[in-house]
Amino acid sequence: MLHQISVRAALLALAASFSLPLLAQEATLAESAAPVRRYLVGAALSSSQSHVGSDERELGLQPILGFWVGRYRLSTGRASSLWNVGRATVVDPGLSTTLLSKSDWSLGASLNWDGGRDSGDDPLLAGVPDLRSTLRGKLSVGYAFAPRWSLGLSSSHDLLGHEGGGRYSASLGYRQPLSERSYWDTSFSANWGNRDYMRSHYGIPASTLRAPYQLDGGIEGVSLGLGYTTALNHNWVGYAGLSLSRLLGDAARSPVVGQRQLWGASVGVAYRY
Repeated sequence: MLHQISVRAALLALAASFSLPLLAQEATLAESAAPVRRYLVGAALSSSQSHVGSDERELGLQPILGFWVGRYRLSTGRASSLWNVGRATVVDPGLSTTLLSKSDWSLGASLNWDGGRDSGDDPLLAGVPDLRSTLRGKLSVGYAFAPRWSLGLSSSHDLLGHEGGGRYSASLGYRQPLSERSYWDTSFSANWGNRDYMRSHYGIPASTLRAPYQLDGGIEGVSLGLGYTTALNHNWVGYAGLSLSRLLGDAARSPVVGQRQLWGASVGVAYRY
């Protein structure tokens, strides 16, 4: 019942993106008569690992893509932070919009496709069912409580009922401008999951041949990020970043976890219009 309520709430909140701006004209972002169209395209070289499954490190080239029409943005993960370097609030990846923006507060919503997980031949995932892909809806609240400091809260839910559950995050960020065109920033975040999320991502069902591992809702882990972003000129932007994440609690003790603590690095460049 709680899962159904949370999904309905997320759907209603996303639908509100089409009505809230009309009901709160003072709180919305200023729009011109004609929709503003922008795009961003680039690539990033990243080195990363996954907490779940074998701890093999992957080095690969990933696309950075984004398209912006008026209040609505469609982007990959990193493109969302490169739209307007140092001039706009970071938006979520996927299809996103800013519902409200007033003073130091902002409210945003996004839809993002979660590709799931394929157990494949990974020995740590042997016998564990695949994690089905699904559409996730997310609500995010941001508060800039000081010139360089910000707080964030978000709630993400599986909208298709594919046992993806709900994931919640709280973050603290700091941004240090270095010039009008560049800055470095750091962030610390903590993540939690409800029972469905924790069991689908870290659990082992009793129906498998392996010893079952059941979890309840609780903390998933914490992460720390450090990055540098710069506008090389009017159209080109570049960035470099480091990340560190650690699983905690029942998630860290799961038999499907290869590494509790991981680090990652990425560097990229993109063209924006």
